[in-house]
Amino acid sequence: MKVNEAWNAGYTGSGIKIAILDDGLQTDHTDLDANVDTVNGYDYQSTDNDPTPDVADDSHGTQVAGLIAAEKDNNECTVGIAYESTIIGVRILGTQGLTDSEEAQALNHHLSGVDIYSNSWGPPDGYGFSEPGTITKDAFLNGVTSGRDGKGVIYTWASGNGETLDNCNGDGYTNSIYTIGVTSVEEGKNAWYSEVCAAALAATYGGSSDYRYLTSTTTSSGCTSDGIQGTSYSTPIASGIIALALHANSALTWRDIQHMIVLTSSRNGFNDSYASWGKNGAGKEYSQVLGFGLMDAEAMVTQAANWTTVPTQKTCTTSTFTGSGSTSGENYKTDIRNISTTDCSSVAYLEHVTVDISFSYSGYRGESEFYLVSPSGTLSHLMHHRDGKSDYFGTSSGSLSLKFMSVHYWWESPIGQWTLMFKSSFGLTVVTVSSWSITFYGTSIDPLPNIDQCISSPCENHGTCTNNAYSFSCQCPDGYSGSNCQTIITDDDGISTSIVVAAVVGGTVAVIVIGVIVIVVAKCFSAGATVCTAGVAVA
Repeated sequence: MKVNEAWNAGYTGSGIKIAILDDGLQTDHTDLDANVDTVNGYDYQSTDNDPTPDVADDSHGTQVAGLIAAEKDNNECTVGIAYESTIIGVRILGTQGLTDSEEAQALNHHLSGVDIYSNSWGPPDGYGFSEPGTITKDAFLNGVTSGRDGKGVIYTWASGNGETLDNCNGDGYTNSIYTIGVTSVEEGKNAWYSEVCAAALAATYGGSSDYRYLTSTTTSSGCTSDGIQGTSYSTPIASGIIALALHANSALTWRDIQHMIVLTSSRNGFNDSYASWGKNGAGKEYSQVLGFGLMDAEAMVTQAANWTTVPTQKTCTTSTFTGSGSTSGENYKTDIRNISTTDCSSVAYLEHVTVDISFSYSGYRGESEFYLVSPSGTLSHLMHHRDGKSDYFGTSSGSLSLKFMSVHYWWESPIGQWTLMFKSSFGLTVVTVSSWSITFYGTSIDPLPNIDQCISSPCENHGTCTNNAYSFSCQCPDGYSGSNCQTIITDDDGISTSIVVAAVVGGTVAVIVIGVIVIVVAKCFSAGATVCTAGVAVA
C-alpha cells in the first residue's frame, strides 16, 4: 500500500483529527496516549466524557485505534498509518441500544473539530436489510455539508465480513453515498471474509487467518495479533491513508477524497474470487468485491499535493418505471430504459448510482437477485444470492422497497440504455418487480480535466506509464507482467509469483431498527468468530 513511501514524502497525519466510533478506547494506552484527545471523547453508552470501555474485553476500538495512530519509535506495540494524527474515542457500542437520535449525535460528535469518522461496525452479516434512521441520515448529510468548514467530513465504513455469500447492499450505512465503503484483501486475492459489494470503493489488507494477522494495540496497554482480521481493521487503515492525504492538502473536500481513491486504487495483482474483474466505460478496472482495488498511500499524497477541487455535485432522478413482470425459473427478466439528455441534462460524469426497486417474492427472499448494466456495458451486482437470508426467512413471501448503490460507473456517462436484470437464484422463488427508478450523482463537467495518473508512478519495477485520462497502462520491462508490472515472471512457461504487500479488519456490530430505536450490539470478535460477549451470534 506504499505507506512507507508516503511517510518518506513527509506525511504523517499531523494536524488531522479522527473520531473512532466503536466499543471504547483506552485513552491512556502507552502506545496511544500521546495522540489521544481526552477532552473531546465521549461515551454514548454511559453518557459521560470518558470513552474507556466498561469491560476489559471490549478491546475492539483500541485495536482499531492502534492501526491509525499508534506512536512511532517508542519501542511499544506497533506504528499507526497516521502516527502523528489525533484520535478521539466515541463509545457507541455496548450492552444498551442507541436511539436514532443518539446515533446521529455520535456521527456528528465534535463536528467542528473532526476530519474523519472511522466506523468499524454495521448490521449483522448474512441476512436482513438494515439502514440508518431518518435522523442519522440527516446527520450524514450535515457532516458532509457543515463539517470541516464546509468541505465535509470523511466517513469511512467497514463493508462487512459475511464472505461472498453476503452482499453489502443489505447495509444502508455502507451503501450511503456519504460513506466510503472499505473491504479487505489477503495475499493475492480478496480476503476470505469479504462480501460482494457494489458500494465498496476500495480495499486495504485486513489480516487473514489463512496468511497473517495484523498486529495492534489492545486494552490494558497490551499488544496483540490474536485474530486481528476483518473489514473492521481494513477501515482504520483506510482512515489512516486518508489522513495522510489530508495532511498533504487540508483543502480536500469529502468528494475530492472519493475521486482520489477511485483514481489511485488499482487491481495491483489481486484476484476477485467471486467474479472476473471488469473495466468500466471510463477505462477503470473494478471488482464486484474489491471496488477499484488496493489503496495506494503514495499515490494519494502525490495527487493530493496538486489537487484541483472537483466541480459541484449534481443529481438527476429518473421517473419511476413500471416493472416488466415476474421471473420464471432461473431465467433473467430484464427491464430496459433509455436515458436521454432531456431526461438527465445535469450529469455528464457519474459518481454514485442508486437504484430504488419495489419488488415482491413468493418465498426465500435471499434468492432475489438484481443486476444493473450501464450504457457502456458495465455490470454491477446490486444484490446476489444470500445464503444466510434464505435460511433465516425460510419460505415466507413478502414485498420490499429498497435502495441499492453502486460505485462501478464512476466517470461514465449516464446517457443511453440502462438495463435492470433480475432473477430467482436456482428458481426457488418468483420475483416480481413492480417499479424502479435510478438516481445519478456526478458532475456536469469533467471532474479531472488535467489529471495525470503517471505522476504517482503506478508502474512498478521501472515499467513505463502511459496516462489514459481516468486510467493508466504500463509497459513492463523484461521479466515482469501484470497491470502494474508487479509480477515477476519466473520461467519460460509463464509461471509467475505475485509480489503482494500486506496491511488490516475485525468485529462488526448488529444494528436492528425497532421503531425509532436502533439496537447496537458490539460484535466483539474478529471475522470468523461465532459468539460475542453479549451472546449475539455472528457470521
